[in-house]
Amino acid sequence: MTRTVYRLLLLLLTMTIGAEAVAQTADNAPIIEQLQQDMYRYFNTAEEERFTQAVEQLKEAALKAGNEKLFYKAWANQANYTFTRINRQAGLDICAAIYSYAQQHGSKYGLYASTFANAGMLTSLQQKTMAVQGYMKCIEYLSNNFPEESTAPVYLSLSRIAMNDNDAEKARDYANKVLADPKSSKIHKLSAMSYICLSYSNIEGKYKEEFNRIYHEREKLKAEMGHEGLFGQAIDFEYALLNEKYDTAKQVIELMTPMNRLHCYSRLYEKKGQYKEALSWYKRYRNYRDSLNVASVRQQASEQAAELGVARAEMEAKDLRLANQALRLTQAEQALRQRQLEAEAAELELKNRDAQLANAAMQLKHATLDGEAKEWQYRQELAEMEAQKNAEAAQRLSQTYIFVIIAIVLVTLAFFTYRRIKQVRKLKAINDELRTAYQQLEQTTTVKNRMESELRIARDIQMTMVPEIFPDRANLDMQAYIQPAKEVGGDLYTFLLVDRPDDEDGSEALLYFCIGDVSGKGIPASLFMAQTTRLFRSMAAQGLMPADIANKMNRELSDHNEQGMFVTMFIGLANLQTGHLDFCNCGHNPPVINGEFLNVESNAPLALWPEMDFVGEEIADIRGQRLLLYTDGLNEAEDGWQNQFGDDHLLQLLQQHPDDDAQQTIDMLREAVAEHVGDAEPSDDLTMLCMKIRK
Repeated sequence: MTRTVYRLLLLLLTMTIGAEAVAQTADNAPIIEQLQQDMYRYFNTAEEERFTQAVEQLKEAALKAGNEKLFYKAWANQANYTFTRINRQAGLDICAAIYSYAQQHGSKYGLYASTFANAGMLTSLQQKTMAVQGYMKCIEYLSNNFPEESTAPVYLSLSRIAMNDNDAEKARDYANKVLADPKSSKIHKLSAMSYICLSYSNIEGKYKEEFNRIYHEREKLKAEMGHEGLFGQAIDFEYALLNEKYDTAKQVIELMTPMNRLHCYSRLYEKKGQYKEALSWYKRYRNYRDSLNVASVRQQASEQAAELGVARAEMEAKDLRLANQALRLTQAEQALRQRQLEAEAAELELKNRDAQLANAAMQLKHATLDGEAKEWQYRQELAEMEAQKNAEAAQRLSQTYIFVIIAIVLVTLAFFTYRRIKQVRKLKAINDELRTAYQQLEQTTTVKNRMESELRIARDIQMTMVPEIFPDRANLDMQAYIQPAKEVGGDLYTFLLVDRPDDEDGSEALLYFCIGDVSGKGIPASLFMAQTTRLFRSMAAQGLMPADIANKMNRELSDHNEQGMFVTMFIGLANLQTGHLDFCNCGHNPPVINGEFLNVESNAPLALWPEMDFVGEEIADIRGQRLLLYTDGLNEAEDGWQNQFGDDHLLQLLQQHPDDDAQQTIDMLREAVAEHVGDAEPSDDLTMLCMKIRK
């Protein structure tokens, strides 16, 4: 009776608490909905204070309402906003806090949210391979643990990576998955339309009609929702640019973040045909972007991605252990229930025996025949029944003990058998994994050796394309040096010596020379370098002036340049008799002549804009003056603390050795760079060309 009353009180208390929680959740629902709208409204704006206030209030309300998913979603949005608009290091710190909190509270959804946020930061830090792996794990994690959850945010992030890789078709495929998902929210569908617009915008107006159609559909959904959504400024800018509404485009640019503002100004001036202004804004954009993606931030993001992978594995192992413990508890509960039922049956049987004894006593009490004999017989029967009762009770107790011992033995045997089978399976799985890993290692080693061999061959071929033997003339001192940062590189230098008739003294010697730096590294840069070298020698052999060579090379290299590669060059033509120098600088570092930088027209790199008209310049006489050409692998060489060699240091060394010949100058600079870099990995290809025309 007492136990029943206790259970009823406990049930009433639970129902009361549950009712209060439901009522509180219902009361908070409008507040939570408003805070969610505020969070998404300010997410794509620079109103940092309002966004932070909305997120903090939403996190607190979600915790009170017991809404774990909403709590982690709001926190992850805060990490992404901080990383994108405030400070990247602070954003990474918030992501680490989410992971730590989720691990402490055993939250699977928290682990998913931190993985998703980390993958987004890896995307911004150009760690695309690791970012895609993280997003694929998010999709798998949602499918296994939260099938009711929409995968729209993950596919939107994959669409963003595809856009950054210029894969417009894949970006649209990912975005269309979001539109086809019935679980996608309106804000997700708005973002998907944004990516589809962007995928049509970078194709030189080829899909202008498709862009405008999607843009107007997006405007309708935006008006229905009441706020901008993802990439609103970028979409408005692309719409204005595509439809040549340049004043509107400028107004949109001024609302963007600093890095996006620099990039969009470059594109605006390029669209208007003002290439010098476009190049200036593009350089500022690259410098700003590179200053953000420092190595330490990329390393921390990679370490967080690895730590999240370990946490997911630990969470899955924990789930398996809990499942095993639940199975063992269920088995023990069933055994205890069986024993309880047997005890109740025995108790019922004893009560029946007592009832029988009472009836017998009543019959004996009222018996009149053979009083004493009956009384004696009654006592004897009573004693026998008592003895039989004791014997039966002892027998039942003995049987109970035997059953318990047998059950314990069987459970123990079953447990050890299960453990043994599990260990055998685990050892077999480990053995299979080791065998697979060994086979993969052999394959990887074979591929690596083949690639290293091919890269060595490519390096040898590339080195044969730059001359190693220089003109042996009394009036010319000329030497050069090239060292790729990788197996192959994108730096180049070459020259062509042409003797032609002259009316005054019979002949004159003309020296065509150049130095260049291709964007990027590795095999693509080396192939572009080879094409550039071939074009220069072909144009020089035709006897063209440096500016004409630059114009023709620019048109040739811009044709079918889908990868967007470019090359900076300095092209020179020197008359070895008169010392007259004609030159054209194509976005390259200014040369150093007699210890000072030469003031040159920067122009633009080759292969960016085919309509560019390059400006040539000249110096009347450079005889007796040392001329040094170089790539940024010299002045931007970095030591282990990322300190650069520097322009001032370069000028100081050249001014300290004014009388060195070409070979001595190059050797001196090589030793200075090696001492500055130390044990650090080379950050870029290094190329130098030094020459002096003697009087």
